[in-house]
Amino acid sequence: MINAFLDSDVIISSLISILGASYQLINNKNINCFISNISYKELLLVVKRLNIDEKKLKAVVKEKLKIVKLSQNLKQIKLNYKNCVKDLNDAHIVAGAVESKVNFLITFNLKDFEINRIKEKYNIKIMSPGTFLQFLRSK
Repeated sequence: MINAFLDSDVIISSLISILGASYQLINNKNINCFISNISYKELLLVVKRLNIDEKKLKAVVKEKLKIVKLSQNLKQIKLNYKNCVKDLNDAHIVAGAVESKVNFLITFNLKDFEINRIKEKYNIKIMSPGTFLQFLRSK
């Protein structure tokens, strides 16, 4: 079983379209998908803003995702992971991936992360959903 931490944009994409890589990834039985408690709060705000049915999100979270509760508060997370992101608001994504003990962080926002630093320091590879699915097919 492969473990992957999903950025919020991947979850939102899976809710919007059943045709994309995000939907395929979340519904792949060979992948354990993780989000953090902070990501979940963020997702609740985004679905409201985008007028997506909150029940749809809650069903996906309940049936398809594992939530890891981050042990640090947001201020500590930003301090500890500031060198891993270009936008401090994404520090909780790296913290979630690290605390989930995954080897993959899946996001559409590759430019927001210090990809090489995260790979070297935490052995976490960062990929887009489509690239990740291609990677899995090549194994």
